[in-house]
Amino acid sequence: MHNTKYFDPHRHSTWLEAFFDLIFVVAIGDLTEILSETHEGHLDPLQFLKFVLIFIPLWWIWVSHTMYANRFDADDRKHRLATLLIMFLLLIISGLIGKRFLANFELIVACYAGAKFIIAIMYFVSRQRHKESGALTTVVGWTVLGGAAISLASVLFAAPQRYAVFYLGIAFDLLAFIVFLKHRLRVIPAHTKHLIERVGLLTIIILGESISSLASGLADFEWTAEKLMTATTGFVMITSIWWVYFDSFNLLSEQKFATGHSILYSHLFVFIGLSILASLVRHAIVDDMAPADFRVLSVIGAVSFFLGKQYAYFKQRPELRSRLVVNTLVVFVLMGLALLLPRTDHMLMGMTASVICYALLSLRYQKDTSARHEQPRNTAIAGDRP
Repeated sequence: MHNTKYFDPHRHSTWLEAFFDLIFVVAIGDLTEILSETHEGHLDPLQFLKFVLIFIPLWWIWVSHTMYANRFDADDRKHRLATLLIMFLLLIISGLIGKRFLANFELIVACYAGAKFIIAIMYFVSRQRHKESGALTTVVGWTVLGGAAISLASVLFAAPQRYAVFYLGIAFDLLAFIVFLKHRLRVIPAHTKHLIERVGLLTIIILGESISSLASGLADFEWTAEKLMTATTGFVMITSIWWVYFDSFNLLSEQKFATGHSILYSHLFVFIGLSILASLVRHAIVDDMAPADFRVLSVIGAVSFFLGKQYAYFKQRPELRSRLVVNTLVVFVLMGLALLLPRTDHMLMGMTASVICYALLSLRYQKDTSARHEQPRNTAIAGDRP
């Protein structure tokens, strides 16, 4: 009993979790390659749909493992071996994401279902980790197993029904956690600091991968002053996103999450938005995308990132809601004006300026929030004086 990391007063993400995140980002990097292929300057809408539809099951494997580890990780041999096996299955999926995706759909489904089956078994063997965990781990384990079984059943159907059945299994699993398991999960509340650290580490790894892929993509191009300026803008764009995301991160770590759903689910949009924006930086430098397509992807990427980032703050920090709404509307208006520019590199500069503007606007409510926290402390100190 109580042999989990959950009860560690100085808990941090384990080295295995960092390794797991790296494997996940490798898969996302391979997936983002779908957005790099343009045809006469245009991105086929089916390419974008494929990107999103593959992103969802990869993200759901990561979330499922993170929700389990947040409450029940003992960092023992069984947990390590199970996690490493899930990582291997993610690598197989990553290798099949490209043109072989449809031809190897059955294998991809098997790997996804296999990862989910492993997570279900991890729940079943964790019944004694908490004194309250017996009933919880059983019902969660069977729920995860049920969703995986539905998705696995998709191999019995022909296209396009098989795709509907596959995502029906994911929807069953996802909605069960939100609707039916919400109150059960409150019995063992999410470990807030660990959860915040996990999503933060994955976000920064994705940002690092964005810069790495950007640098490797530029290796074969002849540098000009114009391309250098666009590359500099792209770097500033990515670092500004880092600033916007992490500058107020401490405001979430001070909260208490009952289930952790608000931050885990909203980060689906954060990760999709980051992947799209990183791809757009490369397209702006290479100048291989039509302005109209660039505008559409920019809107999707920016809206996904900002709404995904803001949701947890909006839900957990009610005192900030009005300023979050105003600041978000301001950055959307500025980006909308930037996207009226005729060239993609100029649009990127305008979007970068908009993100920097948001960072400056957010400084104000962070100072006000700090002042609110400081005021009770100062009052208490004054009250102790004779």
